[in-house]
Amino acid sequence: MIPNNRRDIPLSPSFLSLLKQDGIALDYTTNEGMALAQKFNFGPRVGFAFQISPKVVVRGGYGMFYNGFESLGFLPNLGQNYPFNFGLSQFAPDNAHPITPDLSIGPFETSLLHMPLNPANVNAEGLLLRASQYNTQTPYTQSTNFTLQYQLTSNQYFQVGYVGTFARHLQIFSGADLPSQILPPNANVQQYVPFPDFAVGSSYVTDQGNSHYHSLQATFERRFSAGLSFLANYTYAKAMDDAHDLLNPGGDVFIYRAPLVPGFGIQGDYSLANFDIRNSVHLSGTYELPFGRSRHFLRNACSLLNQLAGGWQTNWILTLQDGFPFSIPCSVQTANEGTRQNILGWIGCYALLVPGQNPIAGKHNVSQWMNPLAFANPPAATTIGQSDFASLGGMGDQVAGPRFHRLDFSLFKQFQTTESTHLEFRAEFFNITNTPQFGQPSFRNFTNTANFGQILSTSDAPNDPRQIQFALKFYW
Repeated sequence: MIPNNRRDIPLSPSFLSLLKQDGIALDYTTNEGMALAQKFNFGPRVGFAFQISPKVVVRGGYGMFYNGFESLGFLPNLGQNYPFNFGLSQFAPDNAHPITPDLSIGPFETSLLHMPLNPANVNAEGLLLRASQYNTQTPYTQSTNFTLQYQLTSNQYFQVGYVGTFARHLQIFSGADLPSQILPPNANVQQYVPFPDFAVGSSYVTDQGNSHYHSLQATFERRFSAGLSFLANYTYAKAMDDAHDLLNPGGDVFIYRAPLVPGFGIQGDYSLANFDIRNSVHLSGTYELPFGRSRHFLRNACSLLNQLAGGWQTNWILTLQDGFPFSIPCSVQTANEGTRQNILGWIGCYALLVPGQNPIAGKHNVSQWMNPLAFANPPAATTIGQSDFASLGGMGDQVAGPRFHRLDFSLFKQFQTTESTHLEFRAEFFNITNTPQFGQPSFRNFTNTANFGQILSTSDAPNDPRQIQFALKFYW
């Protein structure tokens, strides 16, 4: 499909011939947006609050919220398609392949005279075709919650509740021109794709992704009283999806293993989200030390003693949470679905968990986070079009990465200068315990036992090391 106002751009005979050969229709459209958007998106929202007793309140709510489309980056853009954008290779200049008519290097303005920059000269064999869903569906999120709150005292309460989020029609890169059947590793995938004369695994953006998030959340809060405020929160949650962030997959090996194979599709990769955090604890608070005038201790102190001992305040934020899940790929190719190999392993196949083996047994440190004996390759596909999906391996996200532990602490001191002004001294300590927050393992080939599971990075850079800062602030 090409916008009608670009009909004047010449197309190469090779391109037109291969379109016809592969059964692809060429259409010039007046729809310059190259897509049809939904025009009616109904987003209901409802909520309630009911006081069961003077100390007990129940709240709940539901809402449907429509999302904006994600940034797709540069390459999936339809404007990067032929004939608007295309790549050409050129021989090293010689007598048979000159870059100027007289075989010399020549000035800059004539240096490309022999480069076939005209789209009409392009050889379209193996050309990458980018596509997106024409009848787009607006991504939306359904959010729901139900909480029970109990007042312990006049300034303290405890709350427990359920929070859930369900997203539909998320944008994904499912890929196109891929096989629709399981193929053995040695099969020529080019012979089993819909358009064999064009590139395998072309970019295709579609609105098929789904996700869900369920959580139990408990909160205790003490509002500021007698110099102390405190907030504690615990969350037990589980998030699953088949739609990773389009531009930031979180350093994982995620790719759809067999998106066009009936009975598997992208739903076959519905697993833990790469942002899933099973347990999370957050503690924060402020405490004014009980020294100085109008405090519990030294309430009748002289001015000098009050300036030294009074006006001190501490603040803290403690975060304790489980690590993010990540996937262990197969170490060998077990099927040929247009997948590829990278430093992490064969993308498109996830390793099986070995029964009786603990995935995090052994060292379980930065030198070897996972147990290499806990993973195995699935059997390779042997028959073209076999109905057994075993060659694709197990589910991804088999292991969770390092936990995140961080304590930020600060100490404030106020010096009263006049009745309406004061000077505040601050000493702030970020990651006061200097605890490293390790990232995900970089080596995931479980057959390489020497390097498997090594962690070479931190996740909180550049904020990993302890940082201390001092400040003076004057209030008037």
